[in-house]
Amino acid sequence: MNNNTNNNINVILYCRVSTDEQAEKGFSLNYQEESLKRFCSGMEYNVVKIFREDHSAKNFNRPEWKQLKSYAKTNKKDIHKVLFLKWDRFSRNIEQALTSIREFDSMGIELNSSEQYLDMTNCDNKMVLSIYLTAGEVERDKISSRTMLGTYQAKCEGYYASRAPYGYDSHRDGTRAQRGVSKGKRTKLVPNENAHFVTRAYQAVALGIEPAEVVRKRLKKEGMSLEKSSFNLMLKNIVYAGKIEVPEFKKESAFIVDGVHEPLIDLDTFLKVQEVFKNKRWKGLKTSQKVYDFPLRQFLICEICGDTITGSYSRGRNERYGYYHCRGKCKTRVRKEKVELRVANLLSSIQINSNVKSLFTDIMKDSIKNTNSQKWIDLKKKKDRRNQINEQLNSADDMRLANQLPADRYNSIVERYTSELKGLDLEIEALELNNENVFDYLETGLSLIESLDLLFNETDNEGKKMLIGSLFTDKLILGNECCRTTNVNEVINVLTRSSKGLEGSKKGKAVKNDSLSFKVPGAGVEPARFPTGV
Repeated sequence: MNNNTNNNINVILYCRVSTDEQAEKGFSLNYQEESLKRFCSGMEYNVVKIFREDHSAKNFNRPEWKQLKSYAKTNKKDIHKVLFLKWDRFSRNIEQALTSIREFDSMGIELNSSEQYLDMTNCDNKMVLSIYLTAGEVERDKISSRTMLGTYQAKCEGYYASRAPYGYDSHRDGTRAQRGVSKGKRTKLVPNENAHFVTRAYQAVALGIEPAEVVRKRLKKEGMSLEKSSFNLMLKNIVYAGKIEVPEFKKESAFIVDGVHEPLIDLDTFLKVQEVFKNKRWKGLKTSQKVYDFPLRQFLICEICGDTITGSYSRGRNERYGYYHCRGKCKTRVRKEKVELRVANLLSSIQINSNVKSLFTDIMKDSIKNTNSQKWIDLKKKKDRRNQINEQLNSADDMRLANQLPADRYNSIVERYTSELKGLDLEIEALELNNENVFDYLETGLSLIESLDLLFNETDNEGKKMLIGSLFTDKLILGNECCRTTNVNEVINVLTRSSKGLEGSKKGKAVKNDSLSFKVPGAGVEPARFPTGV
């Protein structure tokens, strides 16, 4: 090559690393750039542009390479070569590499390596080029195989081997000196500042009172960053229940293991959320709620005209004032604070009959015991079904080994039973959870019923909406002086009913003439009132 003409040759330098190579093999971007510059200086080439890439070479879908290609097309009359340190810096995909070489050749630009330089005018060098490119692809395949095996092993050990999901950060176990040790490579999930959003989202959706989208919008106003699709995917990710789903690998079936990370929810809550998604129905509030500053707007009707009450702000001289009011010509219009005070007064009038409370507690405890008894029956059935499936899978294995079962039929059976086994394992684990604290929840719940007005005043607007929606089965009637109702939750109705029969019975047992009817007295001229007399 005539060095006297080399000062007229303009070249582009391309440097590429992957994270592992930069850390472990010494192929840093700075090293590549300096080596290429020394080569160009010795050859008296003119370096016109340098592109530095931190991206995989499995294909050419790389940001910097795309910019290099665009720059070369725009300046193809002035560019003679594109240089890189080695051929595996250029590509680890032989088919795409040869296509790219031909593409640049059509523009009159030569692609070449400084350390593995090939005279492209010599046809015999095409064989050497194929060896270089094939070696890079083979190495990529080996890396990919090791990565897949490492990922599978990590998941089997309970580690989450992907990008940390929302609510977690990745924390690498061990130090850099332990990289050669299996445990030193594992990345553990650690809850971050967004973890409380995940917990609250699952708890709210598990109630089945409001749609997931309503929950998401409320949490987004408080700082959660998830959009609708990401939010729904989060609610279906079992990693939040402390589990790791190990996918099918080679001939091993998929299964679920306990994760080493801290769960953000319990398994029972996770399964309840999946059941909500499965049913695709909502028991309570509609999705059309837009004005969150007026939590009672869905639950009020006008005493005068019977229409639904809405809420809005009116602008005063110095500030805005909230009102609950009718939509039409009706004159009903009451300040927001007064309406909510009247509702709180209504709630304060709810007094639990002590005898009924005692009887209700005993009944609920018996019910819980019966539920636990039924739980063990269900648990036994599910375990029996799991054993039956395992026997059927073993039978299918034996038939397949004896060539008595076609491969496609065998694969269909394994896929169907494996899917059922995963669900059974989760249900069995949920049934085996400790339920000893249920009685504490019962006492706490009854105490809350005795102070509903305080709970209503202290909770936020969304809490007010959920509380009223769970207590009253019909809408509240708003008048100019008071607020009343025609119906309430059946449990509240029973607990607050006066019972003479109970007061005169021994040991708090109910007698036959005691009416604990769930029905509300029929309406006369005025709508029937709440059992407390409000």
